[in-house]
Amino acid sequence: MTTAVEYPAGAPCWMELSVPDLGRATAFYAGLFGWAFDDRPYTTARLGGLRVAGISQRWGTDADPAAWTVFVATHDLDSALSTVAEAGGRRCGPRQDIGDLGAMALARDPTGAEFGLWEAGTLPGCEASGPGTPVWNEIASSDVQATGAFFTRVFGCEPERVAGFDFVTLYSGGTPVLGVYGGDDRPRLGHAAWHTYFSVRSADAAAEYTASAGGSVVRPASHSPYGRWCLLADPFGARLAAVEPAEAA
Repeated sequence: MTTAVEYPAGAPCWMELSVPDLGRATAFYAGLFGWAFDDRPYTTARLGGLRVAGISQRWGTDADPAAWTVFVATHDLDSALSTVAEAGGRRCGPRQDIGDLGAMALARDPTGAEFGLWEAGTLPGCEASGPGTPVWNEIASSDVQATGAFFTRVFGCEPERVAGFDFVTLYSGGTPVLGVYGGDDRPRLGHAAWHTYFSVRSADAAAEYTASAGGSVVRPASHSPYGRWCLLADPFGARLAAVEPAEAA
């Protein structure tokens, strides 16, 4: 596992989850990914002491299913926020400075998919790599072209449409950082429009554990060109994908 020094603009860099039962959530993800946790009520998941993601206790009576919020890296948060509306999106709140860790804000793309923007301070984002860490993110969109154009405008990404599929890969500095997908089999509203793929040693084992620990298997494990993978939901309905590296598939 290594520490990420910097994420390119437009790259998903951090994830947060708000749940009604923090203890149950941390127990589930500790068993699924081997995460250890620290401070409450906002607890940071760690692997080998390195920060991976954040989970917090939900306040209020929000009855919507839980969903991971994906934060996208920007090197100039104020400039990115000023471009969100110009690009057809909407700001969902003001800039928030989180001590020396960095600064954040929430927004929606033109199709309503919610995400966060993160300007790094002492926290660049997820610091670990390997099993139990995020390796790829996709947005399910009702308008792939509009979503791709939005991220291109706000973050300076370069879009590349995949031949034969309703799919656009977004690049930052020549590195693929994000996918936009038009498939009908994925939720498209709010946070749930995003899917994060976590690296695991065994997709089948991840699915078996999820089913036994109060979650559900949305799509059973199957092979793909990128590795064997499955689509899961945690005990609160938050969706995530588990994928084995292709060389291990």
